[in-house]
Amino acid sequence: MRNCLIMGFGRSGTSLMAGILHHAGYFSGNDLYPPRKSNPHGFFENAFVNGINENILKKFDYKNLPMDLPSCSKPHSPYKPGEGHRWLTYIAGDTKIEHCDDMIENNIREAIKVSGYAYKDPRFNYTLGIWNNQIKDDAVYICMFRQPDITVGSVLLECEYADYLSNFYIDLNLAYKLWFNSYFHLFNNISSISGERIVFIHYEQLLDGRILTELANKLGVPIDSSFVIPELNRSKPAGTVPDNVLEMYNGMCKMAGFHYL
Repeated sequence: MRNCLIMGFGRSGTSLMAGILHHAGYFSGNDLYPPRKSNPHGFFENAFVNGINENILKKFDYKNLPMDLPSCSKPHSPYKPGEGHRWLTYIAGDTKIEHCDDMIENNIREAIKVSGYAYKDPRFNYTLGIWNNQIKDDAVYICMFRQPDITVGSVLLECEYADYLSNFYIDLNLAYKLWFNSYFHLFNNISSISGERIVFIHYEQLLDGRILTELANKLGVPIDSSFVIPELNRSKPAGTVPDNVLEMYNGMCKMAGFHYL
């Protein structure tokens, strides 16, 4: 059983992937967040791992404020995130995510000393480089993605209905910027990591189940599709996809061997 980190922009199938591995016997962390309407079968995230990544990303709050901030009455946004918001933080692509201190390093080492972990957090797109510096085995990094318009539509719904995001401002154009920035940082982080350890998976590949045999062979653990419930695929597309986002998405489809019709 090879250890795993599961990443990808939020609402891209990371919870489904984490749930599949959790039910295959992987450790997802203690005190997992409870299910809610957007993820009725669970998120498979925990406050300890998320807290490490929040602490890494806090340094970059307010660093990328644009001149034309949208006018709104909400105190938080991707440019001014609050606690728990940083999976939707805005960090420009040329920003180096290198912030680390003894507490962060110690907490990462604490998290990864467990055998058979599969930790999931969309923030790993930004923080993977720091984690990888502490991971000394051949852990697999699973990069989830999904059609950008579907993903952005789901993010906007989450921000509309989740209580902890009630004071968080986001709009369609900003959500697409976050999608692009998040994966841009992911590509930067994996550029120096052995390709054998990187797996790109499209959400639809989990729904049809065919990728699971290949993944089971790579991870060295039996995986079945019993956790996959296609009826939960309910999200709707949101707007025309920007050209840079579409180009990046098509590149990831090729890396995953996925041909979306």
